[in-house]
Amino acid sequence: MSKRSTLSIVAAFCLTAIIADATLGGTAPMAASGTKRRVSAVVNTVTAVVTIPVVEKKIETTQVWVPEVTETVVTEISKVAEEPFRPYIPLATALMSVDCNANSIPDSTEISSGAQDSDSDGVLDSCEFAIGDLNLNGFIDSYDVSILLGWWGITNPLYGDLNGDHVVNAYDLGMILGRYGVVTF
Repeated sequence: MSKRSTLSIVAAFCLTAIIADATLGGTAPMAASGTKRRVSAVVNTVTAVVTIPVVEKKIETTQVWVPEVTETVVTEISKVAEEPFRPYIPLATALMSVDCNANSIPDSTEISSGAQDSDSDGVLDSCEFAIGDLNLNGFIDSYDVSILLGWWGITNPLYGDLNGDHVVNAYDLGMILGRYGVVTF
């Protein structure tokens, strides 16, 4: 993971902390972990300054977490802005059916034709995966972050590549943290 990726993770923490704690002021600890890496930082929710960012990796043989010293040095700032994920549904279509993947075929038709809807909520699994609900529970939560971190650094992953750049990285983590909460279509 590059220094730029680390900073993007810390920036995602900062954004999440500001959204979650803007009215409280002060500082907020932020953390995310997977099976091989974990990240933590402290965010000042008033000034949006991130302090004490630490990336740790797990030594498989000893099961001990050790800091990656080069990963905690911040040398470059990168902002990534994302438009809210809301599929465009024309009014007439919205009154009749939902088409979350915008392919002009109602989701109900695709599901009855064999498309996956494992959680039986009437929304295609592919749409839920694309927005970040990786465990299909209707929420983007810590379980989804853990699944994303499990695919960290993998090229052409099955899950977790939310921005479509064919690798799970800090941009995807920033997106999933920005979408944290109830999934709506």
